[in-house]
Amino acid sequence: MSAEQVDTGGLDAGHGAEIDVPGIVMRVRRACDLSQRDLGSALGLAQSQVARIESSQRRVDLPLLVRILALAGMRIAVLDRHGAEVIPVPKDVLRDHADRRMPTHLDVREPSDPPTSVLLKPHTGRPSPRGWYHHRAARDRQRHAGGPDRVQDQPTVSELAERERARRAERLRHARHVAVTLLDVECSCLSACWDGRGCIDDCACRCDP
Repeated sequence: MSAEQVDTGGLDAGHGAEIDVPGIVMRVRRACDLSQRDLGSALGLAQSQVARIESSQRRVDLPLLVRILALAGMRIAVLDRHGAEVIPVPKDVLRDHADRRMPTHLDVREPSDPPTSVLLKPHTGRPSPRGWYHHRAARDRQRHAGGPDRVQDQPTVSELAERERARRAERLRHARHVAVTLLDVECSCLSACWDGRGCIDDCACRCDP
């Protein structure tokens, strides 16, 4: 690995991993109006070490490059072939009862979307699974049917909680609407009243205090 490459821990990441580190470091110094001595002081390095970095004589590992970029408000990003930023897999993806991640390369079904086999032969005497995943053959069929953009992230715990809150709010709005209709109450509630658990303070109707 040349000095112009970021240290990837010994892995051969290929040509795509090459970064003009000296040029990036000098770009940071120009953006921040820093001398080599100033930059070294900010990083806890000697001026001579900064000079060695900029002359491709010193390797820069990823944590150090991140610190250098942060001085100028910059960061490292991973881009796909279209130039769009790639977001890491969320940390709170759905896990099984042993707190293990579902197989990352497979598509996970959330608890409210069980497969047909589970509906026909439900699990008894043990906790309900937190989710299911399609095996590779079934996953490939679904992805082929959905097109190249079919690949989506696995569901996360926070997403499922937000969906459940939205479902409960919708059920509540529906129940209130049915109650108002059955009681033949003349309702002039604001839209915000229907989004919550009752009339808000600014509502003049007050049909559901």
